Amino acid sequence: MKWVRRLLLVLLVLGMVTTVAPANAAKWQPKPGATFNVPRAGDKQYRIHEQIVGAINHARKGTYIKIAVFSFDRKNIAQALVRAHKRGVRVQVLLNNHQVTPAQKLLHRALGKNRWKKSFAYECSNGCRSHGENLHTKMYLFTHTGSARDVVMTGSANLTKNSAVNQYNDIYIRNNSPAFYRGFNELFGQMRKDKSQGYWSTKIAKGILLQATPYRNFGPKHDPIITMLNQVKCKGAIKGYGTRDHRTIVRVVMHAWNEYRGLYLAQKIRSLFAQGCDVKLMYGFAGESVRNTFATKTPRGYIPVHTTGYDTNEDEFIDLYTHQKELLISGNYGKKRGTKMVVTGSSNWNPEGLKGDEEILSMKLDGAYKQYANNFQFMWANKSHLVKYIPYPSTTDKSALASLQRLFATVQEESIPKRGGPAWEND
Repeated sequence: MKWVRRLLLVLLVLGMVTTVAPANAAKWQPKPGATFNVPRAGDKQYRIHEQIVGAINHARKGTYIKIAVFSFDRKNIAQALVRAHKRGVRVQVLLNNHQVTPAQKLLHRALGKNRWKKSFAYECSNGCRSHGENLHTKMYLFTHTGSARDVVMTGSANLTKNSAVNQYNDIYIRNNSPAFYRGFNELFGQMRKDKSQGYWSTKIAKGILLQATPYRNFGPKHDPIITMLNQVKCKGAIKGYGTRDHRTIVRVVMHAWNEYRGLYLAQKIRSLFAQGCDVKLMYGFAGESVRNTFATKTPRGYIPVHTTGYDTNEDEFIDLYTHQKELLISGNYGKKRGTKMVVTGSSNWNPEGLKGDEEILSMKLDGAYKQYANNFQFMWANKSHLVKYIPYPSTTDKSALASLQRLFATVQEESIPKRGGPAWEND
């Protein structure tokens, strides 16, 4: 019955269900592919946490759980990790040092802080691979949980209540994938040293690339996202890719899109729209220069732009928003006229997105693209709205168009809900 399933889900997420029948434990495995939560939607808001807690609860004795995450305040997840440790699982947790929550203190007491032990909970010193920045990566690794081995979970989700109830997040899960696990485990090993290092990348498999920052001396001609966007050709997509009229599809959903880096990425996206690409954009927060770029008309008109940022309690701060960091491409890309690609991870489109410990995972996988594209369309239709600072012709008569364009050409922060406040995570 549906109500029984919901009750069990709530108890699992709250940490009140700690054991499962042996037969079920042997068969259980994380749900492969992409999982997306829906904040403020009952049990749907905990979809991602459910997968992580389930994997922790099913981790086998003598195996490893390795987690690297920016924010961690979920005491029930900390308790699940402690229980796993007590039954013989080696639990290793790397955290950022911007805060030490009660959940982190619980891990300290149970696991210790010595990162060279088999189990630990350790806060890196202003980034694990970067210097003076943040550990912002979000990865959850399991050598054996339930019936699955070599499990990787990664995406935009932190282990916070906020990540479930106020944010839209994603997590991509691979089971029984030694190549995926090796790549992420190598990155975890580098981070464990808590030592400044440079840009690193590894080709996990054909069409799958994992990149880790810091990415030094970035700019309009030297940026991992620009490198990808430069391979987009807006026309000539073959059947089954892009649009019916053979244009390449570009979709972006971005938590924070701002400052100098955000500007040149916005300019690049705008140029692709002008060249004929089918472009749609969503964001939680965008800086003034980025919004001005979107509000500048091209010969094709204005880029379709939605915001997921809402001020639901009318305190002038955004409290419901996307935390995803995704780029989707379908169509003529590189040397192939038929490519479907997903880019996800922890990196926002701003300078901070390349300065600290970030991961950028690009996957040329049709199945992953379908899942992410479906989620984008769901959010576009149901969880976002057209921005108000672009005078789209469908909502404005011609006589008012010129004055509206002048009014919104330089959009000030005060004219929209601002980032900040208790629900905003600046990551």
